[in-house]
Amino acid sequence: MDVLGQDRREGLGRKAESRFVLLLMMLVSVLLLLSSLYSAEASVFRKARENVLDVAAPILSIFAKPIAYVQGVVGDVGDYFNTLEQNQALREENAELRQWMEEALRLRETIAVYERLQNYYAGPEATPIDAFVIGESNDAFSHSMLVNAGSGDGVERGQAVLDDQGLVGRIVDVGVRASRILLLTDVQSRVPVYVEDANLEGILVGRTKANPSISFTASTDPVVFTPGQRVLTSGAGGSLPRGLAIGVIVGAEKGDAVVDLYADYARTRMVRVVNYDFPVFEEAPEQGADEAPAEAAAVDSAASALTPTAPAGGDPFADPDARAAAAALPGEPEGVD
Repeated sequence: MDVLGQDRREGLGRKAESRFVLLLMMLVSVLLLLSSLYSAEASVFRKARENVLDVAAPILSIFAKPIAYVQGVVGDVGDYFNTLEQNQALREENAELRQWMEEALRLRETIAVYERLQNYYAGPEATPIDAFVIGESNDAFSHSMLVNAGSGDGVERGQAVLDDQGLVGRIVDVGVRASRILLLTDVQSRVPVYVEDANLEGILVGRTKANPSISFTASTDPVVFTPGQRVLTSGAGGSLPRGLAIGVIVGAEKGDAVVDLYADYARTRMVRVVNYDFPVFEEAPEQGADEAPAEAAAVDSAASALTPTAPAGGDPFADPDARAAAAALPGEPEGVD
């Protein structure tokens, strides 16, 4: 019986081992099957993907050209706006540098004058009035601008108007809230100017369809100027302050100098009116003009009364009256014999 039980247990153990081995083999077979299926599926998908790419490549190339064109246009537009911003920044920097240059040149001229003079009196300060351009009139016969500043702001006829480059013109009509500027290019414009470093003065005459020219004052000396010389207001007649920058000489025409203006009317949007008070020449009144002759006559009479008259060929104090007058003179000791 023991032998039979032992054989039965050994048979059951062998069956259990064979089942485990069978299950293990089945699991390995399933793994191998799944691996083969995944490999086959991956190759199928890869092949399908390659076929799709081959078919879609021409279509994508067709759509890529307009997309690239649009991107290029957008990039060019962006570059254009960047260029505009840089250009505006450069313009502002150039305007600021020009203002510094004009101020430096004025200071240099002032210092040179100061070195030549023993006494120097500073000129009156100008009060600026800022205004915006609200209208223009540029036809065949007149060149003018309208600004939103008038008599209520202190603007008066004849005042100079500048922008960030130089002189624009002068005020010719004034309202309560607006004024009209006669530009330097207007045919009616006449501005007294001088050429720097040339000792030349003249009148800047506007020409509607061309740059203004300088008609020099009649002189026996020959008129000599060179392109590139600066033109400034001379202040002759008290119409405009002296030393306002106008432009540079660019050539000659019939003996007159053609001037390229600093001011660019096409982009002038804000201007500055120079409220300049010119000193008024008044003769100093003669103090006590009516009293001076009377005082002088009184002094002369007193002196003549106190001065003794010497008789001819005699002692000046021989006369008793003269002796008494001499005794009354101040500073004389008493008892003069």
